[in-house]
Amino acid sequence: LNDVLLREGAAREVVRSVQNARKDAGLNVDDRIVLSLSTSDDELNRAISEHAAMITAETLTADMTTKDHAYKTSVTVDGATLDISLEKV
Repeated sequence: LNDVLLREGAAREVVRSVQNARKDAGLNVDDRIVLSLSTSDDELNRAISEHAAMITAETLTADMTTKDHAYKTSVTVDGATLDISLEKV
């Protein structure tokens, strides 16, 4: 696998993690959200950056921000910690 495919896989894992966070937060499948993703891992940041359009579309994100929201959780994606913060619009 090359770096491009690895980053796409990481972005898909981010989508899966956000979808799980939505479910854990008690949101409905069709609820639009405001989302914040934070990690100190450079490769994961690059994956999120390169695939931001796909992540926002598949998670029904109306806006990606850098602030904390009502629901917060941390997950591990490809060995890196990802902090997810979201709330319903």
